[in-house]
Amino acid sequence: MNKQQLNKYFRNQCSPEEIDQVLEWFQTEEGMAHFEASLHRDMHRYADDELLMLYPDIPTDSLLLRIHQSKKNPHRFNHRSSWKIRAFVAVIIGCILAAHSVLYIQFANYAANHPPEITYRTISTEADQHRLVTLEDGTHVRLNSNSSIQLPVPFAPDRRDVSLSGEAWFDVAADSERPFYLTAEQAQIQVLGTRFNVKIDSLSQNVQIAVAEGRVALNQQADEEGRSAILTQKTFAIFDLATHEMLIEQTPVENYLSWFRGRLYFYNDPLWVVSRYLERIYDVSFVFDTQQIRDLPLSVDLAKGDLTTVLDIIGQTLGLDYSFEQDTFLWITQQPTITTKQ
Repeated sequence: MNKQQLNKYFRNQCSPEEIDQVLEWFQTEEGMAHFEASLHRDMHRYADDELLMLYPDIPTDSLLLRIHQSKKNPHRFNHRSSWKIRAFVAVIIGCILAAHSVLYIQFANYAANHPPEITYRTISTEADQHRLVTLEDGTHVRLNSNSSIQLPVPFAPDRRDVSLSGEAWFDVAADSERPFYLTAEQAQIQVLGTRFNVKIDSLSQNVQIAVAEGRVALNQQADEEGRSAILTQKTFAIFDLATHEMLIEQTPVENYLSWFRGRLYFYNDPLWVVSRYLERIYDVSFVFDTQQIRDLPLSVDLAKGDLTTVLDIIGQTLGLDYSFEQDTFLWITQQPTITTKQ
């Protein structure tokens, strides 16, 4: 018997003539042996599984016995009894298909109740090291020194979750079907597609977010009321980890990216605004000798270097001096140089 014709028969694709040919072959010694071997093979697949008892009322043993008896009395088989063979085949195939179906359902239920173990990937940098990485969704992340991100591999089908330690710049690939969630300590940032910088300041106990493009939602991760703040382009926010308060202001954010762009840029900004940038970038504090000094406007474009070099350039531009004590700088009026005649 042609194997292809047998496959067509079990798939119910045979013509009436082909069905008669298969049934007649099943009445031969070769056909009966083939069918019996196939039956035992398929049923033994479930022999060690409790699913074997799916249909306990089906007299499988008696049906097999009838096949054996037919081999001894072939004249008992004729066209009038062929419907019995068809019924027998249909019952056995039904059992096997039902067993497969229940196995599939049981496996699906097991998979739903026992989700696969999630694998996480950590990408980190050392001191004085920057690193640019591209995530599987096309998102670009630039890590500052002593920073790291952790993410599942792969992302979930309905969301992208990343956690941050330190500081990083994100250029998030847009995907409306899978929002991007960034966790930074107790702060959580949700975006669809945008560019922003996040810094966890462990000394000041806050999280700083500077949005260069797009918009993000900033909220406290454990806030049961679901309160959040929307940050748009050129918005800077500070999330206090101790009080959970948010300070939000509209401001150029370029200087918060100076750690990888390498430049500081100010245009007609009062010195107190400039000093606030420097406080956040260098983790220091500034005070002013007079209100006049505090309001002095500054326009300068300089390379970001060590703090004393930056302060020297600003001081020379504005005609100021500074003093330093316990992480606090004091801006003072530059004293004129006194020369003596010889």
